[in-house]
This record gives sequence, structure tokens and C-alpha cells, in this order.
Amino acid sequence: MTGYLLLFGLGVPYEWRRSQLREKKLIERFSHYVAKSVLDKILLSDFAHSLEPQLREITVLVADMENYTATTSALSLPEAAALTKAFLRVLTHPVLECDGTLDKYTGDGLVAFWGAPLPCDDRADRAIDAAKGMLAMIEAFNAERVQQGQKALRVRIGIESGTALVGDLGTDFRSTYTAVGDCINFASRLQEAARKLPTDIVIGPYTQTLLKRHPTTSIGHISLRGVTQPIEVFRVSLKEDDQ
Repeated sequence: MTGYLLLFGLGVPYEWRRSQLREKKLIERFSHYVAKSVLDKILLSDFAHSLEPQLREITVLVADMENYTATTSALSLPEAAALTKAFLRVLTHPVLECDGTLDKYTGDGLVAFWGAPLPCDDRADRAIDAAKGMLAMIEAFNAERVQQGQKALRVRIGIESGTALVGDLGTDFRSTYTAVGDCINFASRLQEAARKLPTDIVIGPYTQTLLKRHPTTSIGHISLRGVTQPIEVFRVSLKEDDQ
């Protein structure tokens, strides 16, 4: 009997400490990538294996400042740094507001996705919500710049969905929660294509089929780098914007 009590007395605190360490690890890792509301859901769901790489269906958003080099070339280093940080704040806020996962910053832009670490049935619509939020915040941001005699900035956004390997794909030297897959590259190329298209948000064909709340309009077929056949791309319908 004494032995059982000893084992119980040692085992329970040990398991409790292990549980606390796992929770602390999740908090430390995901606090850099998701909003607090999403982090709370992860902990409540007991997502003990949230960091382990796994295949997930996600929707990816890639956003970038147009003409970044030209815009910052005439600025001092502190001014360029301040502009970059302010621009990234404008892009980041809508991602977190729409429960997205911030994958990485790309200098003058970012990559975000929906569908991991938590499943998200309306991931495509949430990505569009975030993209529209970015445009609204950029508009306000530009209004201040114009008042100060500065040029307005344009953000280009590409959105596509697909299967990706998601999880802690870092090394022993640095841990990083990220997504790897064709849909990430595709979204990036859609963002690049927006340079010559009459819209700031370019939606890929697969994402278009997943949308439930956002009507879209075809922009036509375009050629993308690395894609053999022209693909049809879409924009958020102007009728929705007018409502």
C-alpha cells in the first residue's frame, strides 16, 4: 500500500508538470502566429500535437507592397524602417482579427493562412474578410499619408487554397510554425499578377469554389510563372462592394 501511495505521490506531480510544460510550449510557439482567441481555443481543444507536421487543407493569403524599393529608396534608413513597420501592422491586424495564422513576414509583406492549427470550414471566406480589411486599413493609412504630402501606397493580395504540410518545420537551431505546399507558391504568384490586373485582390480558382459569403467575378484567364496553362482568376464582385 505504501508503494502505491509513493508511486501516486510521485506520478501525479510528474504528469502535471509534463502537462504544464506542453501547454507552456504551445503558448510560447503559437503566441507569435495567432490571435489570443485562437490560442485559447487551441488550449481548450487539448491540441497536444498541434506543432507536429501534418497535411491540412488551408487557404493562403499573400500580401505585398507594390513598388517597395522605389518608395523607400528616397527615405532615410529610420524612415524606411518606420514605414515598413507601419505597413506590416496594417496588414497584420486584419489577419488576426479574422482568426488567421501569421506564417511569416516577407520584408514588405506577409504570408498568412486559415485551416491550421485549427480546422476552419469557412477558411476561404475568412481570407477574403482579412483581405478586405487590409484594403480598408490601407485606405485610412493612405489618407494620412496624402495629408502629409506623401504618395499613397498599394497592397497586392493573392489568395488560393490547397493541401499543405503544416507544423513545426524548423530545425534544432530555430523552431518555426509554417506551411509548405503548391498553394503557397500559387498565392504568391497571384499577388505578383495583381500588378497588371484591375483589382488589388486576386482569387485563385480553387478558393473561388469554396466561397460561401463572397460573390466573385471572373477577371479572365491569365498565365502564371511556372504554370503551363492559363488559369481563370477572380475578384470580389463589385456589387458586393457597393452594398
